[in-house]
Amino acid sequence: MQLYDAATIIRSKNAGPFAVTVDLFFDAETYPLARSSTLLTPAGVAAAYGVTEDQVKGVWWDDRIHAAKVSVVRWSSSTDPFCADLFGAHLHTPLAQAELV
Repeated sequence: MQLYDAATIIRSKNAGPFAVTVDLFFDAETYPLARSSTLLTPAGVAAAYGVTEDQVKGVWWDDRIHAAKVSVVRWSSSTDPFCADLFGAHLHTPLAQAELV
């Protein structure tokens, strides 16, 4: 199952010019699967984005609202004139398309 199919909401945004944050929300049924997956760990996120693990700033969970937040260093600054996604709104795609295992 892809993360895109498991989450109810996935959205990304800039966390400053050099980082992107992905917000993930799950329903009560899929949250335990996501919480225990290896995808939503620093190593799993690094693999999904093709970056090194030290470029993953963190994966945070909130059990009360069945949500997670992932922050990754951007591979190109949002201020780069050739940046294809100025607001980071589509930078969740590599993570969303990864398999939730």
